Amino acid sequence: MPLQNHQLKKTLGLVPAVGLAINLVVGSGLLILPGLAYQKAGGAAVYAWAISALVSIPLLVVFARLGADIPGAGGVAGFMQSTFSRRIGAATEILLLGAVPGGAGIAITGGKYFGIFFGGSPAAEICGTLLILVVGGAVNYAGAKTSGKIQQGLSFILVALLILVAAVALTFGDTSAGEGLAPLAQAGEALPTVALVFFAYVGWELMSFMSEEFNNPKRDFPLMVIFSYLIVVVLYLLVAIAIQLVLPRDHPQIADAPIAAMLATVMGKWSGLVVAAIGLLIVMVNFIGVVWAFSRLIYASAREGLLPRAWARLHSSAKIPRNAIMTPVVAFGAVALSYSADLLSQAILFELAGVSFFMAYLLSVAAYIRRSRYFAAKGFGLLTLAAVGYVFFRFGLIALYPITLFALGFLIHAQKER
Repeated sequence: MPLQNHQLKKTLGLVPAVGLAINLVVGSGLLILPGLAYQKAGGAAVYAWAISALVSIPLLVVFARLGADIPGAGGVAGFMQSTFSRRIGAATEILLLGAVPGGAGIAITGGKYFGIFFGGSPAAEICGTLLILVVGGAVNYAGAKTSGKIQQGLSFILVALLILVAAVALTFGDTSAGEGLAPLAQAGEALPTVALVFFAYVGWELMSFMSEEFNNPKRDFPLMVIFSYLIVVVLYLLVAIAIQLVLPRDHPQIADAPIAAMLATVMGKWSGLVVAAIGLLIVMVNFIGVVWAFSRLIYASAREGLLPRAWARLHSSAKIPRNAIMTPVVAFGAVALSYSADLLSQAILFELAGVSFFMAYLLSVAAYIRRSRYFAAKGFGLLTLAAVGYVFFRFGLIALYPITLFALGFLIHAQKER
């Protein structure tokens, strides 16, 4: 039987929620994806960021509505369960767990920034990845209140820092060194890169896993989405444009640490090391939030009976799921080991997570349509579904990954029912 009486402690107000959302959405995605996208699409890469931002608008309207109306630790899976059935909710849980490679990609990114201090040493990168994993687990193990305070304070530093970095590069850098911005007519060339870049726009759906912990989700969840989205889009476009103007496409650090490389071309080697230190800190904070979100998904799934009940246990006084907190940390570490063994590339880790979250967005839109009472709202939902579906199937064969996971979750729940 589901453990419906287990409820998480309410600790989140609007300001800390906005800070947490910024740290979840920004973080490692911005530190590495502008370089990877630029490497793949050249001057057209900036349009991948713009397309992802535009696609996100109707999706965030959907999330704001669902997060306010259906608060719960299950997030998107909770939306699907409340709207359709427990079986569909269980299938969505397995789909979302398939985004684990993205968490590993974040930890690996932190390891690369850590390795910069030691000349790019592989051993240092491994140590840095382990450091991210340990700190992310430890902070969340200490409690949601501690994690929230850390991220709220650093979110404001993060925003100011990234604006400053882009401004310095554009003002003092050689803006003719890179490929620049491709003509708008070439925007279609960026579409194959959207799956990669879209990972940088995930995070709001992770906030939905925390909606059970909002003091006033009806009011604060939509406001959190609006404020954090505006900040994030400005940051992304500024940094992507600066990288494409200042760095050549074949720069040796373009795929590993593009922001550090960009600032180093303006202010020299030491500035690159400073950015590497800040980048490591940003990844650390981002990873703390990701562990928080995934632990709530695992907790909610265990509470509903799909995953082992041990993961649904709450600490008696802190009211946090400590067993569920350690589980994603171990999973992220296992995937990171596969990367270290050259079994998976970092780009594919982000692509697998990005396409999984994109399918979760599709499902959320379907839930929004089902729950809408008015014709205008349903029409908005159908148009959104068509646009998102078009982009999703343009991803190619990689779209089979989340579809397979969803089908697997459906079968697992059916077997448990028997």
